[in-house]
Amino acid sequence: MDFTKISALHHRLPSPVRQFIVLLLIMFLIEMLLMAVLPHVTGREVEFVEAFIDSLGLVTFGAPFLWAFIVRPLRRTAVAAVFREEVLLRQMVDGVITFGEDGMIRSLNPAAERMFGYRDAEAAGMAIDCLLSADGGYFRFAAQASGGQGTRQLAYELEGIRRDGNRFVADLSVSRIVFEGRRAVIGIVRDITARKRDEQNLLVFKRAIESSVNGITITDAVNGENLIIYVNPAFERMTGYAGHEVLGKNPRFLRGNDRDQVELRKLAMALEERREGYFVLRNYRKDGSQFMNELYVAPVRDRDGAVTNYIGIMNDISDQRRYEEQLVYQANHDPLTGLPNRNLLQDRLGQALALESSRRRNPIGVMFLDLDNFKKINDTLGHTVGDMLLKAVANRLRNCVRGGDTVSRLGGDEYILILPNVKEMHDVTTVAKKLIGLFSTPFLLMGHELYITASIGIALFPSDGDTVDALLKNADAAMYHAKEQGKNNYQFYSEEMNTRVFERMALETSLHRAIRQQEFLLYYQPRVDLRTGRISGVEALVRWNHPEMGLVSPARFIPLAEETGLIVPIGEWVLRTACAQNKAWQEAGLPPLRMAVNLSARQFRQENLIQMVADVLAETGLDPRWLELELTESLLMERAEQSVSILRSLADMGIDIAVDDFGTGYSSLGYLKRFPITNLKIDQSFIRDIASDPDDAILVRTIITMAHGLGMKTVGEGVESLEQVDFLCRHGCEEVQGYYFSRPLTAEGCEELLREERCLDLRALRDGVPGQMSEERIRTLEPSATDCRITA
Repeated sequence: MDFTKISALHHRLPSPVRQFIVLLLIMFLIEMLLMAVLPHVTGREVEFVEAFIDSLGLVTFGAPFLWAFIVRPLRRTAVAAVFREEVLLRQMVDGVITFGEDGMIRSLNPAAERMFGYRDAEAAGMAIDCLLSADGGYFRFAAQASGGQGTRQLAYELEGIRRDGNRFVADLSVSRIVFEGRRAVIGIVRDITARKRDEQNLLVFKRAIESSVNGITITDAVNGENLIIYVNPAFERMTGYAGHEVLGKNPRFLRGNDRDQVELRKLAMALEERREGYFVLRNYRKDGSQFMNELYVAPVRDRDGAVTNYIGIMNDISDQRRYEEQLVYQANHDPLTGLPNRNLLQDRLGQALALESSRRRNPIGVMFLDLDNFKKINDTLGHTVGDMLLKAVANRLRNCVRGGDTVSRLGGDEYILILPNVKEMHDVTTVAKKLIGLFSTPFLLMGHELYITASIGIALFPSDGDTVDALLKNADAAMYHAKEQGKNNYQFYSEEMNTRVFERMALETSLHRAIRQQEFLLYYQPRVDLRTGRISGVEALVRWNHPEMGLVSPARFIPLAEETGLIVPIGEWVLRTACAQNKAWQEAGLPPLRMAVNLSARQFRQENLIQMVADVLAETGLDPRWLELELTESLLMERAEQSVSILRSLADMGIDIAVDDFGTGYSSLGYLKRFPITNLKIDQSFIRDIASDPDDAILVRTIITMAHGLGMKTVGEGVESLEQVDFLCRHGCEEVQGYYFSRPLTAEGCEELLREERCLDLRALRDGVPGQMSEERIRTLEPSATDCRITA
């Protein structure tokens, strides 16, 4: 026991001597009263002095007993009670403030001292409003605490004010007491800032859970049944169940009868191991509709680490799953035809190879199918019709194969077919023939009846390769071989095909280098005017001077350049070089002549063609009237309306337009007369046999007549004999070009020919060796012929 505190308590109690004296006086007065009353009761007279002495004696002899047995025990009991109350008051965690009805503070307990920052002695005498702030001030407390009968206890929530001015939320309970005859108010103050903060956090958490778009469930894990004790509104919206319908149930009811789910076993294992987990489940709403539930489950543990609850967070990812499935589908399928694309093709072929490699290695057929001349359909009818044709082809191919076969589209007009588990080679041949036969029936698209063929290359596992890349590469090589064989056929892969493919790749690489290093040359073949025998123009012919192979034939590299698009820079170089050479000859004093330059299909479709030609003419300084651009008949008829516009723009510049290889295409006379064409060049395939084949003779004669009727001139190509010259001359053909007069020459050789003024000897025709010329034709030719030097 703390004797210092007990001593302090003694000072707070009334003085024991005074209490003892008071007690003796009370006893003396009682005794005197008894002595005064006793004679009346007994009838015996007692003297006052005697009575006084008796009372005094009684008090004197009874005093020690009163002190020892009454006063001291009672005081010790009082001191102990006060001490207990003092200790209790000091040990309280809540602050205790006593103040009078005047609102002045009388005391603070230690907790209140710590709470407000004032010592008890400092606070004594301060107004209660300095520590507690509430609307209405102190007198509201006093009035309410002291109102009515007896002691009332009221509670308030207000602000406490610390010594440093900081404020906190306080809970105050006040009651009226009477102490030492005076009324007072005792207040118990508790700092509830943390509690309020926790309450606010709980409120925010509750609102957040209620507002969450994710379904949230809380289950009771104590009894092991995991029964639902809470669901938020999002759960109700997601599942269609009201909260009261699911409380007390295990969440497994959401799975319905769909128990065969791998994720359910994972969920059960996570609950058994009392750990968190992530799962995607097929769940079912109240109306029976399915939704994909993305579920996060986590255990809730108490202070001892024991799992008391589980919280589950649900998210309906049905739309997301559908979107992901669409993305996967789009990533693995061609958007136009819906067929598997390269990704899915390689995956399926890889699986088939892995399966057969581990078994009996049954053959697998890989077919590479490419549509023939598909580009023409796109160029003439537009990409809309082209896309419709690609889809129609895909449907035919899909309906032609077995269920286990794969039909895929690589892009463009290329399709790949995988034929797994081929029992005999005859089966592959049968399928290939069937595929070729699919294209014998025309495609009816937007009012057009389209006939198209296909070339197919075939590679077999394991003989032609045992990897995906090898089989696709070899099937591609076989397809190119099928095209070289005339298209509309199928070819099986052979080793020799790879050699040709590698040569083609090497040639393409060299072609790129040739453009960079300017390995191309121009040769010039003269054209002769049959009326004068003089050279009237030259045609520029490109040659490739390969550093290792020497001169490469145009027939070998021009198709490749056209296919790869390299013909555009090559063609521009040819045009610029030819115009510059023609200008150089003119500046050297040679007579002006037309320079004929061929335009490829790709060049003609370039948007900047007109500007490019104008720029070349401006750079070289060549007068446009000395330039002739040659285009093939079939090229002009592709997008004929657009061709008319382009040709007119060129003609307006003063450039002559010639149709090359006329007679080999399918011209519309209606369009032909609209084209601003100057010359028709009759293809050499008609010229070759005009002296012996009546059909060719009639055809050439008809072309010449038609051209004249349309106001055009004609040029015979590939003229190699006097008989051909004779025929063309007799039927009014204006110019000839061919080996009979001159092979293609270098710029130096052609310049020498021009300086020598070599002419075609027309007198041989007049002499009647191959045929007789009319006298009128002879008279027309004689004046000019006498000025020409004989070259034949």
